[in-house]
Amino acid sequence: MCFRPAAIESDKKCPECGATCGQFDATCPQCGAQLPAASAPGTPGAPSAPGAPKAPGAPGMPGAPKPPGAPGAPKAPGQ
Repeated sequence: MCFRPAAIESDKKCPECGATCGQFDATCPQCGAQLPAASAPGTPGAPSAPGAPKAPGAPGMPGAPKPPGAPGAPKAPGQ
């Protein structure tokens, strides 16, 4: 099985005019609007990314053997 990371878009779209802007542009070259910061979707460690699954815990140690119970009272013959 092969793992391929999510595709990363190198260009951003302006939220105001819809123009295509460069990856590192802070403002839109068309209208001058402030652009959101670039982020890679699905990058481990990103605030919105899920954490890695945890390893299962080791099985517990068995407890010490219990002492035998006290013997019961003897039964009368025939009962």
